[in-house]
Amino acid sequence: MKNVINKSFEIQDYMFDGTHINGFWMTLTDKENLTTEVVYVPPNEGTFDTAETERIIREIIAKCDRFKSLLPENINCEVIFKDLNDLTYTANESNFEIISKKMDEIRVVYRFYVEYYI
Repeated sequence: MKNVINKSFEIQDYMFDGTHINGFWMTLTDKENLTTEVVYVPPNEGTFDTAETERIIREIIAKCDRFKSLLPENINCEVIFKDLNDLTYTANESNFEIISKKMDEIRVVYRFYVEYYI
C-alpha cells in the first residue's frame, strides 16, 4: 500500500442540498497532507438558522466519514470548523458534540493525511 495521498475528490463531492459553495481551495502541503477549504452559504443569501446549521454540520461529518471509507486504510480525514473556534472532527469519532447557532456561512477545512506507514 502506498503511504502518500494520490486521490482527491471533486467539488461536487463536497456539495449537498440546502447550500451553495462560495469558496473552494485545495492545498497539497506535501505528499502526506491535503487540505480542502470549503465555504458553505445559504442558497438565498440569508443565514442558516440553528436547525439548518446543525443539519449541515451533521452532513459535513457524514461526508468526512464517507471520504474516509473511500480512501486507503492509512489515510484519514478530519474536518476543522473554522467559525466554531477550530472545532475538529476526526472520521468515525463517536463522541463529537455538535454546536449549533445561527450562521451566515460555514467555513470548514477537510484535512486528509497519512496516519501511519505500511
